[in-house]
Amino acid sequence: MTKGMESLNQLYRIGCGPSSSHTMGPEKACVLFKAKNSDADEFKAILYGSLAKTGKGHCTDAVIVSTLSPTPCKVEFDYDNTDIEHPNTMDLFAYKNGEQIDFIRVFSVGGGRIEFEGSSSAKEPIVYNLSTFQEIKDYCKEKKYRLWQYVDEVEGEYIWEYLADVWKTMKNAIETGIEDEGTLPGGLDVQKKAKYLYNMEHIGESAETRENREVCSYAFAVSEQNASGHKIVTAPTCGAAGVLPAVLYYMQHKHGYTDRQILQALATGGLIGN
Repeated sequence: MTKGMESLNQLYRIGCGPSSSHTMGPEKACVLFKAKNSDADEFKAILYGSLAKTGKGHCTDAVIVSTLSPTPCKVEFDYDNTDIEHPNTMDLFAYKNGEQIDFIRVFSVGGGRIEFEGSSSAKEPIVYNLSTFQEIKDYCKEKKYRLWQYVDEVEGEYIWEYLADVWKTMKNAIETGIEDEGTLPGGLDVQKKAKYLYNMEHIGESAETRENREVCSYAFAVSEQNASGHKIVTAPTCGAAGVLPAVLYYMQHKHGYTDRQILQALATGGLIGN
């Protein structure tokens, strides 16, 4: 019996880097908490476990403050409390006129997913009833489908709207990243290299060298945006966020593929990745 697969929106997730568990999960929790407490005049977040111990390095506090802005938020790191259900635990408090008006405990369980204490874990629905490539291949051969047409049949028009946002985010990360300069956060003074790579064309450069340099500059651009805490797309992780957009962006500019064709490529790649 096949177990099926989730929507591609669970493979491609849009959010702030550099970590799906340490920035995307907390960011999602803060978006929901802020919407629920739109009248709050102050927030507080307490980080525990891994979120506390590696939160500074992963910019967890920065994404929390940024997401809850312009309402001020104080972020505390609790390094000592081990009485927690999950290593990535975060408490969020909302205040108005000095009085606490709301509280939630959130678990960032990986891949940008979050769970709330006291709530049953809501699993994402299974939308694909086939879950091996052989099954999908046989089905597409029978229906005379391309792989992206199977995605279209299962997910409908919504997935194309979502993948359009994915592609827009990927392109923006590249175009912003190849103009970015300076050092990466983290205290090691690592210089950003995307802009340098993109502009280092030299006399006599072969077509193969140019292609390699340009694709690498696009991948560096996204990876550096990710490391800097900017918006990227997991493909399927934050660490792998640069490769897919780099290839697709280069192929679009070299061969003139339309955005719709790129979305079909994202659907095909996402189906295989799923």
